[in-house]
Amino acid sequence: MTTIPLTGETRVCDLLSRHPQAFAIFESHGMCAECKAAPPPVPLQQFCARHGVPLDQLLAELAAAIGRR
Repeated sequence: MTTIPLTGETRVCDLLSRHPQAFAIFESHGMCAECKAAPPPVPLQQFCARHGVPLDQLLAELAAAIGRR
């Protein structure tokens, strides 16, 4: 499995396809269960803007969830 960068430009669908355990982080910030089945092809920064979460916070939570520090 290739490692994808974890930045504001990383697409939600790409991240979740490689790290499904990260769904809990997205869910805690308002992502619905329907998006788990078909994750949106939007960058993390767009998810943050839509759900009112700071990008730095989301990146840190995702890094912890997928085992990156």
